[in-house]
Amino acid sequence: MGKYEENLERIRKAVRCEPVDRVPVAPCGNAYYARTANMLMKDYITDFDAACDANLAEHIRIDADATQNVIFSPYLLGTQWLSKAALPGRDLDDNAMWQIVECENMAFRDYEEIKKMGWDNWQKKFIAEKCDNNWENLQPFFAANPRSYQKFHDAGIPCICDFLMITPFEYFCGGRSLETFFVEDLMDEPELMHEIFDLVLAHNLKAYRQQIADTHALGVWIGGWRTGPDLVSPAMFEEFVWPSFKAYYDLCIETNVIPMFHLDSNWTLVLDKFKELPEKTYVMALDSKTDIRKCREVLGKNVCILGDVPCELMTYGTPDEVRDYVTKLLEDIGPWGCIIATGCDIPSDAKPENVKAMSDAAHSFLQAHS
Repeated sequence: MGKYEENLERIRKAVRCEPVDRVPVAPCGNAYYARTANMLMKDYITDFDAACDANLAEHIRIDADATQNVIFSPYLLGTQWLSKAALPGRDLDDNAMWQIVECENMAFRDYEEIKKMGWDNWQKKFIAEKCDNNWENLQPFFAANPRSYQKFHDAGIPCICDFLMITPFEYFCGGRSLETFFVEDLMDEPELMHEIFDLVLAHNLKAYRQQIADTHALGVWIGGWRTGPDLVSPAMFEEFVWPSFKAYYDLCIETNVIPMFHLDSNWTLVLDKFKELPEKTYVMALDSKTDIRKCREVLGKNVCILGDVPCELMTYGTPDEVRDYVTKLLEDIGPWGCIIATGCDIPSDAKPENVKAMSDAAHSFLQAHS
């Protein structure tokens, strides 16, 4: 068994909450990788071969067991939130962070157009006309993906998140803007939202099934950002979000793909909902806003948790503080059924010595506590 197979099996054992030889580390941190390689952000998002080399070098430096993506394009964000992205070197300074432009990019009348045209046809037209023609802009990224995967494979590092399954809620909250979507759409037109959500979900399930086959995916993100309890009540989550989460989970299990619930913000209030899913089959990928110890308490020892070293600790803390955090975390919720990473992405200004300390603490934990 080669290094790639060993690392992949270590991840699969963590998902199944089985004993492992070391606690795995699987980072994500695109802007951070650029800055560790002294790449301008505008180059990082256009020169994908150099970006892949930067990403891979940092994974090798910290002896990562897996990665959450091999390369990245901010044009992906615009397609996922029906929005425009402000980009370094175009809209922003050459070394600035990319960002989503929050505005009412989509009109209410577009819902009727979706019903007439179908989600796929409407989405292609809308992205071409209102989202900087992102599908066309993404072609260099898609072209670079296979050779980037090969580089990581040759280095023995599997990618455990091959793409994002996005809920209808997130699409329209982005395209319509947060306030408009909540007040004018969800509150005033819930029946229409159900109709549109069902239409989009049915299409996405077919499209994601094909994408899984085409990419031979190992794992996917099932994303939750504005669907968290900070913004959405448990009742609204049950009504408008959970059906998509459950349908995407079922598709993953059917196709032998690891479902990774990428849950930004505070999800503590709805953790019990995930008890409906069979144990040892999915990953709760949490940032440091969700109470990770409460997650372990609610879901039990047989659910894998990924996270949740706080971004502020990675930037402002010391290596000793990072090691102490990871060690205490694994003492409280591990060691089995854990994958160590930062809460969401490694921040762009994280200290490299802190990132190494995070990985070293995870990898040495079992030996130190044997």
